[in-house]
Amino acid sequence: MKIVEGRSVIQFSLGTTDREEAKALVRHHAAKFDIKWGLAAPTVRESDALDPSIHAITVGYDRMMAALEADRRTWPDDDGSYVDQLNKRQNDARKINRRIADGILSQWEAMADRVIADKGFTIQRGSQEYADFVRSLAHASLDALDTFNRKHGGELNAAPRTSVVQEAKAKAADKAAPGEGIMDLFERWAADALAKNEKREDTINQDRKAIAQFVTFIGEGRSIRSITPLEVAEYRDTLRDLPPKWMSNKQLKNLPIREAAAKAREMGLPCTAFTSVNKALSTISPLFKFLAAQPKWAGLRNPCDGLFHQKVKGKNRRPSFSTEHLNTILKSPLFTGFLREGKEHLPGNQHADDWRKWIPLVCLFSGARIGEIAQLRIGDVRQDHRMWFIRIRENEAEGLQTKSRQDRPALLHAILEAMGFLSFHGRQLERAGGDLRAPLFPELQPNARGQISGEPSRWWRDYLSNIGVKNGADGFGAHSFRHTLADRLRVEAELFDHNIALILGHSVPSTTGGYGAVAQGTANMLKGWIDAVRFEGVDFSHLIGDRSVNIGD
Repeated sequence: MKIVEGRSVIQFSLGTTDREEAKALVRHHAAKFDIKWGLAAPTVRESDALDPSIHAITVGYDRMMAALEADRRTWPDDDGSYVDQLNKRQNDARKINRRIADGILSQWEAMADRVIADKGFTIQRGSQEYADFVRSLAHASLDALDTFNRKHGGELNAAPRTSVVQEAKAKAADKAAPGEGIMDLFERWAADALAKNEKREDTINQDRKAIAQFVTFIGEGRSIRSITPLEVAEYRDTLRDLPPKWMSNKQLKNLPIREAAAKAREMGLPCTAFTSVNKALSTISPLFKFLAAQPKWAGLRNPCDGLFHQKVKGKNRRPSFSTEHLNTILKSPLFTGFLREGKEHLPGNQHADDWRKWIPLVCLFSGARIGEIAQLRIGDVRQDHRMWFIRIRENEAEGLQTKSRQDRPALLHAILEAMGFLSFHGRQLERAGGDLRAPLFPELQPNARGQISGEPSRWWRDYLSNIGVKNGADGFGAHSFRHTLADRLRVEAELFDHNIALILGHSVPSTTGGYGAVAQGTANMLKGWIDAVRFEGVDFSHLIGDRSVNIGD
């Protein structure tokens, strides 16, 4: 989004690829700049003003109490005169009570007019809203006078008695101090998490959207201490009633979240999974934990405690490919000859020699994640100790990421070498003029969230659907190659899970030593493990041709 301020252009990403969400964000940001530049008046919420009825009650009460206290300080010092003054105030209370009962409210109409003009409330004289506003001021004034009389008559802890004043003052106390709104506090937490390398920028952006939705639900401007477990529980249950990706639903996207949930129930739409609801709570909960550790918010209660759904697990959303699946994939037009660009699933005479062919194959034989392969630089494919390997790197400055945030090597499988992957690498190096820093797959570009895996992930899911391997939301995709290798490592290489974790790059210490070099013992060990996977029953012959495959027993 671009905003012109004076002679400067303010440009920033909206952080979403959803058109409807982007439209809403544009309107939100544009409105904020209009207010900043004086082109529009802030709304009551944006100016931290209270609801008119609440404001009438608190103003009526507080102004009366302040006036009474100021007057009391002028009273004579002798006890007799002091008691006389208190008796007069008690008589005043009786008179005010009678006027309110008789509907004589002219003195509060003048106060109402001043408050309405001062705060810019759109309340018209003669309307029912105006009448309610005036009556609220009157009741608040009477309660203030009653509280004053009780306090100075001996009830030192006297407080408002009427429920309307009690509720209004409680709601007013819920308002956050400037700079301490929930979104402000989230930004403090986010900065801390980024500084400690606990979160990535993209994750923070997604968390920010989740927190913003929560704030919309409970009300903007709330103080962090005012959030109750009951409100969080209501939010949790509302999320459960909504369908997945409800903001993309034409019948729900323009509705407030509560109305959308109610309509979704009426329509009988599928509910959000318990695991997804828990994920939403796990975005809110860390903010409270972070603040509770700060001196100013010490002892802050976490309203999410005890509200997570227990004993719920997500389904296996990324099942492994069977031997039949793999043969169907490898005998499909992408690997045997396709019709044309965009019709890779139809037979023809064209052959791919780019990411469409090589990313899935490398994922299959390395178990790496699709993003880890899509981001490779030409120099990340290298030889050490006479063995070829792929250096999967974490380097935020270069836009390279691994889930474990650690570099690791992936030894090239003998079958992948026999398929000609190293020849492809050589061709890419020649095309790049020998630049080892050039992308191995230059056609790929990061998406709006900075993820280079976006295009190949989506493309591959579509391709699997087109060749009949994938059916709807069955979980099959590029990540299935990773699960497939894990299964084969258990069965064919007879490895234990901690060894498999080392190959797949789970959270284990890095085996990479020095500048991408692989220790001799580690190289031999990993090469032996990976080549022990023969993919029995899978036919690679048409991809290998006359090349020999050197796999030891």
